[in-house]
Amino acid sequence: MLPRFGAARDERGVVVLAGGRVYDAGIVLTPDGATVVSDLTRNFGYRGDGRHWLQNYRWMGPPTPVEGRTAVVAVNLGKGYAHWLLEEFPRWLSLRADEAENVIAHDRAPFISEVCALAGFKQRVVSATRHGHWVCETLVIPPVVTMDARTVETVRVFAFGQQLPVSGFGEKLYITRENATRRRVGNEGELWAQLERRGFVKLQLEAMSWREQVAAFAAARVVVAPHGAGLANVVFCREGTRVVEFFNRSYVNPCFEHWARAARLDYRAVVPAGEGPVGKERNANREDIMADVGGILRALEG
Repeated sequence: MLPRFGAARDERGVVVLAGGRVYDAGIVLTPDGATVVSDLTRNFGYRGDGRHWLQNYRWMGPPTPVEGRTAVVAVNLGKGYAHWLLEEFPRWLSLRADEAENVIAHDRAPFISEVCALAGFKQRVVSATRHGHWVCETLVIPPVVTMDARTVETVRVFAFGQQLPVSGFGEKLYITRENATRRRVGNEGELWAQLERRGFVKLQLEAMSWREQVAAFAAARVVVAPHGAGLANVVFCREGTRVVEFFNRSYVNPCFEHWARAARLDYRAVVPAGEGPVGKERNANREDIMADVGGILRALEG
């Protein structure tokens, strides 16, 4: 598809597309705006028939022109920590300093400001906003990130190149969601009583700087956590660190298992026993989690 628009792809997989368009959180469109470029778009909007939701969307406004060379690194859900750190940030790191003057990216979360300040990115940021639509004089598109050891290494090299504090949290971490607005642990008191007795330290990641989080996970030998974005930090753990992630039976998402295995960690998932198969119901992603305390303790001992 792209060759007919004069696009070029280099040995890194970076595509340069004159007049390329971007919609919403990094959806790449052909210059005429008629087609989603699927192999350059990490988006959860594909339907069962293989078409993207945007292909039937009738309310797209006219594009805003962006002069010069503009890179798009934004990904779907990239305003959240895990998707930004593991999918959007590596794309930004892959760009050469002189490759683009502008970058379409998420930029409104404090953790993004902190990490980007450490990285020293020089591009002017065009904030990726819901239903934003841009037509770029020259669009630079780095490849979509894959869940593999190379991506883990990219993020680790950057993180461990920073001046990190000494972690004072020890080697056994429990990541709490007690201040979250969803997926809190309904029986956390029962679980924490058992973990505290075993020498765990409870962390509220949202109260920590990014460098403090990196240092804490790098020093850990065991991490216990409910499914949540903070588990993106397992990529900073040492090889062989045990990671115990627990879920509701109605929503089991294997994304952090993939990242943990890419980082060569000892990953254990704990799902409560029940009838029928485990699910991945979208609405269940918001429900509080009832921890299988016995299952978690067995995962720690095995």
